[in-house]
Amino acid sequence: MWLVPATVAFDLRTHEERKRVTVDGAWHAGLSVDPLTGKVYAADLAKSRLIEVCPGSDGPRLIPAGQGTIDVALSVDGRTAYTANQAAGSVSVIDLATGDVTNEIKTCAGTLAVATDARTGRIFVANKDAGTTSVVDPSAGTAIADLPTGANTDHVTVVRGTAYVVDKAAAGPRTLDSIHRIRASC
Repeated sequence: MWLVPATVAFDLRTHEERKRVTVDGAWHAGLSVDPLTGKVYAADLAKSRLIEVCPGSDGPRLIPAGQGTIDVALSVDGRTAYTANQAAGSVSVIDLATGDVTNEIKTCAGTLAVATDARTGRIFVANKDAGTTSVVDPSAGTAIADLPTGANTDHVTVVRGTAYVVDKAAAGPRTLDSIHRIRASC
């Protein structure tokens, strides 16, 4: 039996399925939700695009992104999406009103995860193959730092101006998983 990729909404009180949106051929990867609009954005690794699902809509909107789109983060105002493009080693900056890629910023090999710093507007990008985390200024369109964070840098999240980056069992003492803390003042 083949599984059909879907984005599914559940009622958190009853745990019942409320809505299911399927996109044939999609490989859902990263996910981000705009808390202001309720729109859900799923990275589609198979087709290098975003799948946008709006509350009350009949179907998804498909938005082209960069090569190997595997994760997505949103700007604080929800008007811009940032996609981690694994095959391209880059981040796409996407205007969500138009659906256009307005910039593609090179980071490092194996771009795998992206997170937005709500305080500065900068984005943090985990680069698995390069073993780094890039700090990107999307308004300037440049990576302003590439910080070493381990051979399998795999996930990043930002909380109150501090980025936390996971390195999966390839570096450090006895090859244990590690978490790196990066203060967003750079």
